[in-house]
Amino acid sequence: MRRFVIVGNKARGGFSLDDLPATSGRLDLLLRSARAALLVSHGVRRDTIVYLVLGGDPAGPRTLRIDGPTAKFLRPDERAFAVIAQKALASSTGFGDPTRGVSVAAGGLDLALADAGPGALYVLDEAAPRDLREGTIDPDPIFVLGDHLGLDPATRARVGGAALRIGPVSVHADDAVAVVVNELDRQGR
Repeated sequence: MRRFVIVGNKARGGFSLDDLPATSGRLDLLLRSARAALLVSHGVRRDTIVYLVLGGDPAGPRTLRIDGPTAKFLRPDERAFAVIAQKALASSTGFGDPTRGVSVAAGGLDLALADAGPGALYVLDEAAPRDLREGTIDPDPIFVLGDHLGLDPATRARVGGAALRIGPVSVHADDAVAVVVNELDRQGR
């Protein structure tokens, strides 16, 4: 199983679909990353789970989990993904009761990592000494990355794991996820 934990430092629910970037704390960036991790042409990756950590919710952090094995009605456009996220955030079902493969629970990064379970932790970091293509990736990986603000030093230290960069040029989070997914496909993982 592939797992991605994407930390939105200021991301929050209660946003307007008409102005997602300005009203969601940049949840749009996380949704694009989820799309890159989960969707393929005409389908959904059934071997992938994505955790979107909303660190900017006024009531405290919440985590949105999108389960590839059970996800339904996922479409590639950002607005459709935002509608699904909005409905899940309004329901507050908890991870134990996913509706259409999408659920939300109170808690942040620690909750997401605990729910992701055991596996090799990799932190995507543009300053990492090791490139993604150097060596192999564990067959049960968990990739952690931040939004446009990245991971602060305290969060990075708390996560641990091996640091990987995806190349010599800094790219957007959703593009980084797409590169990682492509490399896992190439390695047959």
